[in-house]
Amino acid sequence: MARSIVDCGFNISVQNVALDTLFLIVIQAAVVIALGKFIHLSLRRHNQPSAISQILAGIIVGSLGLHEVIVHVDVENAEDTYGRYVSEVRIFYMFYVGLEADLAALWNDMRRCTIFTYASVATCLLLAAFVSGGMYGSMMHTPVRSPELLAAVLMLTLANTASVDISRMASEMGLAATASGRLVVVTAIGTNIICIVGEGVFSCMKLASSRTPGYSASERLGMGVLALLKVGIALSLLRPVVAFMNRRNAGRHRIGNWELLLLLVAVSFIGNFPQRAGFDGMPASLLLGLAFPREGPVARSVMDALAYPLHALALPFYFGAMGMRLNFSAMSGAIVVPAILLTLLGLIGKCLGTMGAARFLKMPLADALRFGVLLNVKGHVNMIDMSFASSEGVMHFPSLLLALTLRQDCFVRARTQIWAEQALMAMVVGSMISTIIAGPVLSVVFRKESEAYAWSQQALEHMAPDQELRMLACVHGARGTPGMLSLLELLASKPRAQPTIHVLHFYDVARKHSGPRHYHKRVQDSEHKHMDRRNDATTQVNWAVDVFTCATGLAIRQIDAGDRGPTVNAKAVRRWTEDVRASILLVPYRKEQHYDGSMVCRREDRSQLNLEVLARAPCTTGILADRPFRSGGTSFQLPTKISTSKEAAGNQGDEKVTTHVAAVFLGGPDDREAVALACRLAKNESVSLTVIRFVLRGTHDRVATTSTDIDGEVSVVVHDAAAGVVSLEVADPDEDCMSEFHRAYVAKERAAYAEKAVTGPLDVVEALRGMAGAYALVVAGRGGRQPAELVMGLEGWAECAEVGPVGEILASEESLEMGSVLVVQQKTAPPFHLDLPAPATM
Repeated sequence: MARSIVDCGFNISVQNVALDTLFLIVIQAAVVIALGKFIHLSLRRHNQPSAISQILAGIIVGSLGLHEVIVHVDVENAEDTYGRYVSEVRIFYMFYVGLEADLAALWNDMRRCTIFTYASVATCLLLAAFVSGGMYGSMMHTPVRSPELLAAVLMLTLANTASVDISRMASEMGLAATASGRLVVVTAIGTNIICIVGEGVFSCMKLASSRTPGYSASERLGMGVLALLKVGIALSLLRPVVAFMNRRNAGRHRIGNWELLLLLVAVSFIGNFPQRAGFDGMPASLLLGLAFPREGPVARSVMDALAYPLHALALPFYFGAMGMRLNFSAMSGAIVVPAILLTLLGLIGKCLGTMGAARFLKMPLADALRFGVLLNVKGHVNMIDMSFASSEGVMHFPSLLLALTLRQDCFVRARTQIWAEQALMAMVVGSMISTIIAGPVLSVVFRKESEAYAWSQQALEHMAPDQELRMLACVHGARGTPGMLSLLELLASKPRAQPTIHVLHFYDVARKHSGPRHYHKRVQDSEHKHMDRRNDATTQVNWAVDVFTCATGLAIRQIDAGDRGPTVNAKAVRRWTEDVRASILLVPYRKEQHYDGSMVCRREDRSQLNLEVLARAPCTTGILADRPFRSGGTSFQLPTKISTSKEAAGNQGDEKVTTHVAAVFLGGPDDREAVALACRLAKNESVSLTVIRFVLRGTHDRVATTSTDIDGEVSVVVHDAAAGVVSLEVADPDEDCMSEFHRAYVAKERAAYAEKAVTGPLDVVEALRGMAGAYALVVAGRGGRQPAELVMGLEGWAECAEVGPVGEILASEESLEMGSVLVVQQKTAPPFHLDLPAPATM
C-alpha cells in the first residue's frame, strides 16, 4: 500500500517504512544517544550544551554506514522517516516550550524582544536581497529563470533562526530565567514565526503557485485559511475542556493514563493541521502551549509526561539526525565555500541587526554580538524536513526552493534545470557550523550571567521598586503551605506582571506513597477514586497550590524533591535558587504552632537546614514562622480575594485592606532589608503597613536632614532640640532608609510610621510583646549589626542563631493574638566560587 504526498503540490508515492528500516532507525537512535552522552562527559566541563555533543555523535554514526550493514534497508525511506520524526518532535517540543514559558516575565521584556526581532530580521532581508545576484554561480549549475524567487528564498533562509535549537540550549544552560536568555529565546521564536508567515504568504503568491502543479494560489490560500480556522476552534475549546478535566480529577496529583494519551494525540493532531495544508505547524503548536491552562493536575501530567521523553530521547536524535546528513564522500570545495559564505552572510546580518537594536536600547555592543551569533543558528535549516535529491533524480530549481521554504518531507523529481546536490550539502554544513560556533558563545553568556548573579547586589534595598521579583519558597508539607502561599500572594502586587513563583516541596522519602514517584506507581482503583486522595503529602501540596493559582491568577510551579537531610537539602535549595534566579528565598521556621499557641519544634534537623541555607543563600532570605491558629482572623491563611478575616471589618470602611503588616526597625542592613520587603508588601492594595522604629529615649528629639555637596559627598545635619546643638555627621544608611521611606510612602499616605522610645533591652522585649493582636504579619531583620545599646542582653532569647533575638522573641510568643513572623536576612557575600558549576544536563 502506498501513501500519496501532495504537501508541496506534487503527486508522489512513497513506500511504507519496512521493519528493517524501522530497526535501522532504532539502532541509529540508540547509538546517537549513547555516544552523545559519552562525548558530553568531556564537553560539559567547558559549559557546552549537549546539542553539540549530539551533532558530533550524529556525524560519527552517519559515517559508520549502518544502512549498508542492513542490506534490505531503503535509504530513501529512512530519510523520509527522519523528516516525519523531526516534524513530530518540533510539534511536541514547541508545545512544551509554550507550556513552560513564563508569560509574565516575557510580557515584562516584550519591548526589548520586539525591537531585537524586527532589527535582526530586517537587516538579514536587506542583506540577502542585496547579495542574491552574486549567489547564482555558487548555488547553480545553470542560470535561473526566476531570480526574484531565489532572492526571496535566500532572504527567508538568512533571516530564519532555529527556535528549537536555541530554546533547548538556553533551557539546558539555565538561561531561560535570565533577561539575556529570555531575549535570545523570544527573539529566535519570533524570527522563526515571521519567516514561517513569510513562507506561507509566499507560497500563496502567483509566482510560487505557478511552479507547484496541483494547486492554484487561491486554492492554497483557502487551505491556509481553513487550517487557521481549525486551529482557532481548537484553541477556543481548549480552556473549557481542560477545566472540565481538572474538575474531574480535583485533588489528584495527575490525571489518568487514557486522558493523558487523548491529550497528547490531540496536540499532535492540532499541530498537524497547518502541515496537512502545506504550511509549517510550529506556530500552532507553540500557541497551543502558550494558551494551555497551567493550573491543576492536567498541566502537571502533560509536563511530566513530555519532559523526560523529549529531553532524553527525542531531542538527542533530533540533533543527531543533523549530523547523520553529512556525507564526507561528497565533501569538496563546492560545498565548503558556499557553506562558509552562507554562515558569514547570516552572521553579518544578525550581528548588524542586534548591534543596531542594542545601540537603540543602550545595551553593551559585546552582548549584542553574542546575541547575533546565537540568533544565526539554523539548526536543521530547511533541509531536515525534506528528502535529498539523489543522483538519479534532478530537481526543478524554483520548485525545490518552494519545497525548501515550505519545509515539506517530499522527494521531488523533475526533468528541467538542476539544483546541485552540493548546494544542499553546503546548507547542511553551514547549519552545523552555525550551531557549533554557538556553543562557545553560549558558554560565555552562561558564565557572564552566573557571575552577574553571584556578584550583583541582590538585596531588595537596592532594587528598583518596579523591578520584577522572582521568588522561590520551600515547604515541608501541606500544613505550612497556605501561610507561605499567602505571603507570596501579598508580595505579588500585580499578578499579571509577576514572574512564575516556584515552590520547592521536600517530601519524606522514607514514608510510603509520600513522593510523586511512588504516587505515579500507585494503582488508582476506580472505587477508591474519591477516597483518601488528599492523604498523599505531595497531592495535598498540589491541592493548596491549585487553590491559590485559581483564586489569585498567579503562575505557581511546584517542584518536588526528596527530604534527604539538611546538607543535601541545602544544596538543592541553593541549586534551585540559582536556576530560577530568585531575588528572594523563603523557608519555613523550625517550629510549628500548636493549637494552644505554643511553638513546637517537631524536627531539630530543620534548624540546621535553615542555618546552612542562610550561609549559602545567593539572595535575600526570609524565614517564616507561620501562626495559623491566630485568633485575630484567618487573613494570612487564605488568598485575599476569598479571605473572611474579621480584620477587614475594623478598617473604618476600607474594604480593600485585609492584612495589617508591621516592620520592626532597630538598625542595620537586615532591618533595612526587612523594611524594603515590607514596602514591597505595601504595594498590594490589601496590605496596611506600619513601620515601627525603636530609638533610645532622648534621641527621638534629634532632627536629621541630609545634604549633598558639589563633590557628591552626602552628609547629615543633626539638630538636637534638647541640647540646642547642631552637628555635622557622615551619612547613615539607616537614616537614609527612613528618609526614603518617609518620602515614598508616609508622605503619600501609603504607609504609617511610628517610633517607640526605649531605655534598654527590657523595653524592647515589652514593646515587641505588646504588638500581639495588632498585626497579622510582623517583619523583622535577623540582626547581627544592630545598635548594641538596643540589643545588648537579648542574646539569651536566641536559642538558635536562625532568626536572631528579635525574631525569637516574636516567634516564641505563646499568645494566640500574635501574628505570623517573617525574619529577613540581607545577602551578605557571594556564595559562588570562581569555578562555576557546569550546567545541568538532561
